[in-house]
Amino acid sequence: MQDCAKVEEMMKDLKCDGDKITSELINSRIAEVDYQTVTIAGQKLMFCGIKMDNGFVVVGKPATCIDPANWRDEIGQKISYDNAYSEIWKLEAYRKLSGA
Repeated sequence: MQDCAKVEEMMKDLKCDGDKITSELINSRIAEVDYQTVTIAGQKLMFCGIKMDNGFVVVGKPATCIDPANWRDEIGQKISYDNAYSEIWKLEAYRKLSGA
């Protein structure tokens, strides 16, 4: 998993002052977060949907667990949120570069 805060701090320390996407910008555009747990082929999966301020919903790779005894919703939420959140970076970069 990427640590966005560390990368942002490195950019600041290295004086990367050009145009960029920040976690603050992304966070300001998040309108709602929702989680859905499903079972497919006997395997539990948790998806996170992040609804943006323009209505678009971003879904990343689901969280899963190899041993059902270790399943914890809190861990599934963290992993699935991070996966969905990481997808937003690409979309925001595309939006910025396309002038949208």
